[in-house]
Amino acid sequence: MTYPPQDPGAVPPGAPDPYGHSQPAAQPPAGGYAPGQVGPDPAYSSAPPTTQMPAAGSPYQDPNAPQYYPQPGYDPNQPYNPYQGYGPPPVQATTKGGGGTALLVIGVVLLMALGAVGGYFWLGGGDPDEGELAGGQDDSSTSQESDPGDDGGETGEEEPEEEAPLPSGTSLTVTSIGSLTPIPAGEWQPYYGPGVANEPLTDSEGYAFYHTEEWISFFGVGLFSGANAQFDPADLRASAASAADVWLTGSFSSVEGYQMGEIAYQDVTVDGKTGVLATWRNSWTSTPGSTDTFEDTAILVVDVDGVNGFLGIASIAQSGTDSYQSAVDALLATDFDAETA
Repeated sequence: MTYPPQDPGAVPPGAPDPYGHSQPAAQPPAGGYAPGQVGPDPAYSSAPPTTQMPAAGSPYQDPNAPQYYPQPGYDPNQPYNPYQGYGPPPVQATTKGGGGTALLVIGVVLLMALGAVGGYFWLGGGDPDEGELAGGQDDSSTSQESDPGDDGGETGEEEPEEEAPLPSGTSLTVTSIGSLTPIPAGEWQPYYGPGVANEPLTDSEGYAFYHTEEWISFFGVGLFSGANAQFDPADLRASAASAADVWLTGSFSSVEGYQMGEIAYQDVTVDGKTGVLATWRNSWTSTPGSTDTFEDTAILVVDVDGVNGFLGIASIAQSGTDSYQSAVDALLATDFDAETA
């Protein structure tokens, strides 16, 4: 907040100024100069000159000069006293020591303590039974909130990892396309899967026929993987050739003098779906793991739904030749959209 300035012009012209200042609005002396006037004022030129002169030895006083009025009680013969007429202001008495302040502080502390105790009993805190019940509720609520299991989170116990599905013992499963393929006749044993990626197969399951500890025949089915091989529903023969190139990579790396026979393609229908069966013979001069010199391979490609392809591989070594035809028949007996898939 600001204080408004004092306006000197608020005092009427000619009235005594309580502050002893000259009045700017006072009239100039007769015949005198006023701002904006050139020469004497004509209003004073017709007045007769004064003939009164001051007495000898007395100072000259202008009758038209403004008069200054002293403040009430002012005595020019007394020395200056800013408190004249009123006397000096009373001096506040001071008390040494802090006894009164200390008593006041103690009183306030006692009142606060009494108020806290009164509020405790007023709110029912004075009942021992109720106090224990409230404490028990607080403890239980705290323990419940600290248990992450209430919100469906982790309870501190590790959840068992989901185990991979085991072979059924009756068929090979491709869950992603709902297919079941019977296990061929013979001494076939689970090799991997189901649900394993093994290029050019994915979501696949495989079985093996062990002729020796190091020499096997292979039978496997799965979803045609487009990661390395190319699946084209409109050209299943090219799709089978692409799958053969990927599968042969490393399959006969231990043999000497490897040769691949010409692939023969046969159009087939599997469970009402269009497919192609590609067959050929792999031959070599020698291998350290067996006395076999050839192995027959069959690859079945089926267009499942215009987008996904079924891929089955049966590669039967010379020592397991009797199992070859049953392996091919098992591929062609694949059931799609099976109820148990």
